[in-house]
Amino acid sequence: MAPRFVRSTLLAGLVALTPACGEKEVRPGLILLSASCAGTQPLAGVTHLRFRVTGPGLDTPRERVSTVDWTWARDVPTVPPGADRVLEVRAYVGAPDQGGQLVSLGRSLPFSVFDGEDEPNPQVRVLLRRLGEFVPVNQVSDPSSCSLPVEARAAHTATTLPDGRVLITGGYRPEANGTRPVSATTEIFDPAHGTFIPGPDVGARAFHTASLLPDGRVLLTGGAESFAPMTLQSTARLLDPRTGARSDLTPKVARYQHAAAVDAAGHVLLVGGRAADGSGVFTAEAFDSASGRFVEVFGEVRRVDTTLTVREDGRTFLMAGGADTTGPAPEVLALGFNGTDLERLANVPPRLRVPRVGAAVAVLGRPDESPRPLLMGGFDGVDPSQGAQAVGASEVLENETTVRDGPTLMPRSNPCVVSLPDGRVMVLGGRGTGIGTTYAVPWVELITPHAGSQPTVLGLPLMPQPRVWHTCSALPDGSVLVVGGVDDSTGETRPNTEALVVMPPPRD
Repeated sequence: MAPRFVRSTLLAGLVALTPACGEKEVRPGLILLSASCAGTQPLAGVTHLRFRVTGPGLDTPRERVSTVDWTWARDVPTVPPGADRVLEVRAYVGAPDQGGQLVSLGRSLPFSVFDGEDEPNPQVRVLLRRLGEFVPVNQVSDPSSCSLPVEARAAHTATTLPDGRVLITGGYRPEANGTRPVSATTEIFDPAHGTFIPGPDVGARAFHTASLLPDGRVLLTGGAESFAPMTLQSTARLLDPRTGARSDLTPKVARYQHAAAVDAAGHVLLVGGRAADGSGVFTAEAFDSASGRFVEVFGEVRRVDTTLTVREDGRTFLMAGGADTTGPAPEVLALGFNGTDLERLANVPPRLRVPRVGAAVAVLGRPDESPRPLLMGGFDGVDPSQGAQAVGASEVLENETTVRDGPTLMPRSNPCVVSLPDGRVMVLGGRGTGIGTTYAVPWVELITPHAGSQPTVLGLPLMPQPRVWHTCSALPDGSVLVVGGVDDSTGETRPNTEALVVMPPPRD
C-alpha cells in the first residue's frame, strides 16, 4: 500500500507531511514560504524541486521533478512499504535537466511505511538548507528563530547518540581576561526540533574524551578540572542519555588530552595524555562495558597528543601520530586487546611519511567501499614556538602493515573532522602556523573516496569565524553541526558562541 497524505506544508523550507490511512486520493493544502533565521533563504531564486525517495530494497531512487508550485498527489513519488525510507528534496535555480543549479537540499529522518490499512504512517519532515552555507541553527517549529547553545565552551566533546541527538559535555569558557573556567554542564542538541536542552552535570572537565558504548551509554573520562591551578578530573562518569542515569567510576590514572576508542566488544581503550605537570602519561587503561568497570592493562604506550581509532574489523586499534620522549613518533601501532592485555599485532609497524603531533583521524568510505582511517593535520614537531609547522599531507591507515599517501589538505593542527553517512569526511577549522605563532583558521574541506584512485578534495566556503577546540557532528539529515571553540586569529581570544549548521553538496 502506498502511503496516503491529507496535508502537506512547505513552511520556511520545512516540508511537513501528515498521513492518514485509508484515504485513496487527497489533494493537500500548501503553504510556501522561504524564511530562515539567518543567511540566504533556502528557496531564494528556486524554480524547481526534485523529490527523491530512497531506502533498503530500492535499487535506484524514485524521483520526480516539479516546479515550486508542486502538489503532493501530482509531484511526489509514492513510497513503497518498508523501513528506513528517506524523502529528499533538492531545490534548483533553473530546470535540473537543463543545467539548473542545485542550491538547497533537505532530507527526512528515516521512516517506515506499513502494508496494513490499520497501521499508522509517520509524520515526515524535511528542512531545506542552503548548500555549503554556514548558518546558525534553526528552531524547527519556527525556522525564522535561531537556537543558541546553553553556554559557550571549547575543548568539550560532542557525541552523536543512536537516536541522532548530540550530547555536548564539559569544556572551558574562554574569558576576555584570559581565564578559562571549566564547565561541568552538559546539553543535548535535538535535530528534530533544532533546540539545545540542558542536561545533567558530569563534573568539571575539559580536553577529556566521551566514548559511545554499544548499548547507547556514554563514558566520560579524564580532562582538566581547572587550569589555575592545573588539576585533573580523577573521576570518570558513565551516563545514560535516555534516562539521565549516571554513575561515577575511578580510573587508575588521571589524564587529559588523551585518546580513546571503542571496539565492537565494548572495550574502551585509553592511551597517552598528560599529567597535571605536563608530563606524558604512558599507562594504558581500558573500560569493559560488559562488567561496568575499569580493567588492568599490561603494557605501556609511550605517546602524547596521539590519535586512536578502530579498524573496520571492530577489534584492531590503530594508534598514529603523537610524540614519545624523543619527538614525533613515526610508527603506526596496531594493538589488539583481549580484555586484559595489549598485544602489538605487527612486528615491523608501518611508518608515517610525515610524523606529526596533534593530528585528527576519521574513517573515509562507506561500509561497501572498504573504509579506512584517514590521518589529517598536526604539527611536524612538538613545539610550534620552536619552529614546528602545520602539516597539509594526509595519510591512509590501510591496515596493520601499510600506510599510503592521502590527499593534500590545508595545513593545520587540531582540526575537527567528521565522517559523513555517505562515506565522505569533512575537515573544519583547526590551528595554523605563522612566524613564531599559531592561530585558529576558518578552512573547510570535503574529502570524497574513489574506488581504485586517490580521494578528491573540495574546498567549501569558509566558516564565518575561525575556530579551534570546537566540535563537529554529522546530523541525521546529512548536515554537520559545529559547536563552540575559540577564535584567536586576531591576537584576542574570543569564544565562538553560535552553533552553526552546514549542508554539504550531495555526493551523487
